Amino acid sequence: MGVSRRDFLAGSLASLGAGSLGGRIFAAPPGWKPTKNPKLMFGILSDTHLMVEWDGKSLYRTMTFDYIRNAFRLFKSRGIDAFVHLGDAAHRGCVREWEFHAEVFENVFGRRGGPVKIIIVGNHELFGGSGHCKGVYRDPKSWQENAICADLPRHYERVWGEPYSEVFHKEVKGYHFFGRHWNEDEYKGVGEKPFADYILSNADKCSLRGAKPFFILSHRRHHFRFCRALCEFHNAVAFMGHWHWSNADWKTIFCDTDTFGGFFPHIQIGSCRFDGGNGVDPFNDKAMKAKEDSSSWAGHGHDLPSRQAMIVNVYDDMVVFERHEVGQGGKLGPDWILPLGEFKPHPFSLAELQKTIGAPEFGKKAKLEVANAQVEVEKGKDGKKPRKEPGIRISIPMADGNPASRAFAYNVVVASEDRKDRFFKSVFFVGLNSGIGHEPNGGVTTVDIPKSQLPAGKRLTVAARPVSSLGTKGKAIATTYSA
Repeated sequence: MGVSRRDFLAGSLASLGAGSLGGRIFAAPPGWKPTKNPKLMFGILSDTHLMVEWDGKSLYRTMTFDYIRNAFRLFKSRGIDAFVHLGDAAHRGCVREWEFHAEVFENVFGRRGGPVKIIIVGNHELFGGSGHCKGVYRDPKSWQENAICADLPRHYERVWGEPYSEVFHKEVKGYHFFGRHWNEDEYKGVGEKPFADYILSNADKCSLRGAKPFFILSHRRHHFRFCRALCEFHNAVAFMGHWHWSNADWKTIFCDTDTFGGFFPHIQIGSCRFDGGNGVDPFNDKAMKAKEDSSSWAGHGHDLPSRQAMIVNVYDDMVVFERHEVGQGGKLGPDWILPLGEFKPHPFSLAELQKTIGAPEFGKKAKLEVANAQVEVEKGKDGKKPRKEPGIRISIPMADGNPASRAFAYNVVVASEDRKDRFFKSVFFVGLNSGIGHEPNGGVTTVDIPKSQLPAGKRLTVAARPVSSLGTKGKAIATTYSA
C-alpha cells in the first residue's frame, strides 16, 4: 500500500519529537528541536569576500573578521562534522585572503582536529590575474607567490591541506560530497557535463542510488543539461553561492523551474560579506506585490544588512536546513525540512512550499498606527538636504502571528470613502534579513506617503497585508485616518 508524503513525514517527525508540528510539514517553527542526533551535520558559508590591505598583509581597513568568526563559533557550538565554503572567500584573488579564513578557523577550532574542510574556488579567487591582485603585489616574483591563480594547485594545497582537482569527491561519516571549482570557461557553460559524468562514474562505488542524500557543491549554479544527466538521483541536494541572495527568501530553493527540471533541489546560500549585502529582490521578482502596484520595491540588500550562514542536519529520513544570521544572531525563519524518498510532486517544488509556508499573519492585538509627518520626497544630492513635504507615516506592527511563516513584505493600501480612489505601495518587512528577535525598531515597519499622493477625501481607510517571500498573503489589518 502506498504511503503519502504527509503520512511519511508525520511519522518521521514524530520519531524526532516533532509531533506538535501539525500540518506544517516542511517548515519547523522557531524553538523546535529534534530529540535524535543527526547522522551528519555541516556548516556552510559563501561569498565572504575578505580583502587584503594594500600592504599585502593585513585585512582591508573597512572590513572585520567578526562575521566569519561568529559563524565558526556557531558551527563549533553545534559540533559540525564538516565545514563547506562555496567560493569567493578571497575578494582580490590573493592567497593572504584565504589565509585570513584559515587563521580564524584555527583560532576557533584549534590547529588540530576540527571539522573536515571542503573549500570551493569561486570566480573572485581567480581575479589575481587582473589589477585586483597585481596592484597589491607589483613585483612579478611577489605576485607569483601571492596570487591564487598564479599557481592554484600549490596555493590551494598549502592553505587548505588538500590536493586541488577541478572536480573532486570527499566522504564524511559515510555521506558523499562532490565539488566543482570555478574555471575560466565558466560563463560559456563549459565544465558542467564533465562534472555530471564524474558524479555518474562514482555512482556505483559510492552507492548513490536510493534515499540516502548526497551533496553537490559549486560556486555558480548548474543548468538543465547537468540536472537532466542526474535526473535519477532524487536524493541529491545541490548548493551554490555567487548570487548574494538572502536566505530569508524561500525562493533561494530552486527545484521545479525550467532551468532546474524538478529532479532535485538546488539551494543558493546567502553571503557573509562584511557589508551585509544580501539581495532581497535581486531579479526584480514581483510575486509579492499588489496587482495594482506599479511602483518599485522600497529597499535592497544593503539597506537591510545581513551576514548569513547555514547549518545542514542529515537524519535517516530527512534533511533539516537552518538559516542563520551571524551579525547580530538568530535564525532567519523556520527551518526547512526535506523528507527523504521519492515524491511527486517534489517536496521543494514551489507549489508544495507554498502549502508549507501558509501565510504570515498579524497577532490578534496588532494595530496600525497613522500619524502626520514630514516625509522625504527627494533624496539630497551634491550636499543639499533631502526635500520633504507634509505627509503621513504608517507604522506596521510585526506580523508574527504564524510562526511557520515569517513576513517578507507588506502590501499597503490607502482608500477614499467610496473606495474608488486608492493608493498602493509594497514595502519590505524591516526585519526580514534579521535573525528572529533581532529585528530593528522592534519589528515595526514604517511607510511614509506624501499627502499629495493620497486619495481625496476627509476620511481615509489605511490597510496593510503581510506577504511571504512565496507570495502567500495573510489577513489585512486596517484603521482610519482623518485627513
